[in-house]
Amino acid sequence: MAGKHRKPKDGDSGSSQPITPGQSADGVDSEAHRNTLLDRAQSLVERAGNEPNLNKRIRLAKEALSISGDCADAYLLLAEHSGSHRESRRLYQEAVAAGERTIGPEAFHRDAGRFWGIPKTRPYMRARERLAHSMWSAGRREEAVQHFQDMLRLNPNDSQGIRYTLANSLLFLDRDDDLGRLLTQFDDTLASWTYTKALLAFRQHGDTPESRQMLEAAKQTNHHLPAYLIGDRHPSEPPAHYSPGEESEALIYLRGGLAPWKFTPGAIDWLRASLPKNKAAAAPVKGPLGFVKNWLEKNLPHGSDVWLADFRQLPSWIRIGGEMIRPWTLLVANPHDGLILGHQLTEEDPSAGHIWDALVQTMRQPLGETPQRPAELQVLADERWESLRPHLEEIGVKLVPIDDPSGLDPIFAGMAEHISGKPKLGLLDMPGVTPARAGSFFEAAASFYHAAPWKKIGDTGVMKIECGKFQSGPWYAVVMGQSGITTGLALYDDLAAIQRFWGSEKPAESARQSVATTVTFGAEWSIPVSDFDAARRHGWPVAQSDAYPDVFHMERGLALRRPLVWELELVEGCLRAIPEYVNRHPQDEAIREEIVVPAAGEQLKLTVTWIDEGAG
Repeated sequence: MAGKHRKPKDGDSGSSQPITPGQSADGVDSEAHRNTLLDRAQSLVERAGNEPNLNKRIRLAKEALSISGDCADAYLLLAEHSGSHRESRRLYQEAVAAGERTIGPEAFHRDAGRFWGIPKTRPYMRARERLAHSMWSAGRREEAVQHFQDMLRLNPNDSQGIRYTLANSLLFLDRDDDLGRLLTQFDDTLASWTYTKALLAFRQHGDTPESRQMLEAAKQTNHHLPAYLIGDRHPSEPPAHYSPGEESEALIYLRGGLAPWKFTPGAIDWLRASLPKNKAAAAPVKGPLGFVKNWLEKNLPHGSDVWLADFRQLPSWIRIGGEMIRPWTLLVANPHDGLILGHQLTEEDPSAGHIWDALVQTMRQPLGETPQRPAELQVLADERWESLRPHLEEIGVKLVPIDDPSGLDPIFAGMAEHISGKPKLGLLDMPGVTPARAGSFFEAAASFYHAAPWKKIGDTGVMKIECGKFQSGPWYAVVMGQSGITTGLALYDDLAAIQRFWGSEKPAESARQSVATTVTFGAEWSIPVSDFDAARRHGWPVAQSDAYPDVFHMERGLALRRPLVWELELVEGCLRAIPEYVNRHPQDEAIREEIVVPAAGEQLKLTVTWIDEGAG
């Protein structure tokens, strides 16, 4: 495209040789003539920008380049409509080169510090910004940062807002010292700056009065952001424009600012702890007061019934007052017919006083029964019950410890399902998955999270995974975490499914047609409660408080299930092998490598290869 010009027709003045950039019709080099050609080309690009028809728009951009190969904006327009990221990146590079030719080498020294103020530098600066973003998306992070830094050197007034992108990039790459120097260059009060300052203070010094003060100042600039950062709200597509302090500004910030918050250990918990709590005031605990016992003896008959009581934590989480809570429930029932006589929810593990108050309420108003003091109360041995024994005996209730209160199991299960839905199956609920296998998977997931391969992989990086141990395959691995919205690893059965998803205007519909085994990382309430309890019981490692691994297999139609034993082994192997491969091979280096890693107590051999972007 660049450098192509028409040949004069018969009868035209001048020779029959083509006119090259910078050469007039009589063959004399002329900067004025070159500028005239560039002006004509630029005029066509402006027309193209207002052209609603895509084909005409592209044709005008190509026509502009046929007039002047130095028209950077024409390359940018073509890049925006390119069919591949690689081709777009090539066109951005052409645009930068065209801009350099137009400006001339002397200007980079003579005019450094005031670039944007010179109109002819602007196509170059626009092109370099697009190229830097393209490099970042391709996983070439350090190159992108170098572009951003040099653009600020050329234009320290930052008319393009490069500093915000650079700040997020430096945080993402853990270049805190460089970020500190950048923050001192600008006196900025936008949320993108104040939240970044607060996060850097926490990363460098932890929870201190100074970092808390910075966080409070940040919340004053935009109060919408915390709910998105802690995950209470899910971000939508960022708007084209924003207003300071409004939700639109929060959505713009999240595009690059969410990931550093999520990947800074303790940052989300720190932010959450700074927010006001919306819990309803709990009823005061009375406990076994003397006048209460006297009232029970005087006003309630002493019956002959046997009651069964127990307290357990629900097997799922519920949201109360804006917080995820896994409440406890105390249940009192008739062991003979299974009828519930009383129940009470508490947000915390109930104390002996809570238990006493719940029992008194049940005696006074038993569900479906007349008020009474039971003759006997059967319970699972616990020191809290023992502390209540003398008080119960004082009102004529015999406390009888039993080994198995399983008669309450179906009642607890039914109540839990009524409150929070049916609990999700955990890994140990799957046939053949032992605590050792599940623990090995948790270990691999924690190692993967610490390795953070998403810091070296672009938005469209795909690896082909082959494993001779399993009959199916190959699989296509996508590492998630670049945006911070979802972090993990997905193994797709079909490369076309990934390509459909990236190229679709309706990604949800594309996802319905996909088959994949996926690991995502989240807070403790994002995984099945049975997995969370097993992790604590068996000591399975977790990378950080909001990096619990949840693994599931998705069938077509978005039907989800827990992975089979062999799928879990394959995922574990990939969690171990992919960070090794990524560390040794950049994304544009399609080298096929065999990697042997431990998985499920054995050695698993995987073959990993970067997939070329244009592969079918």
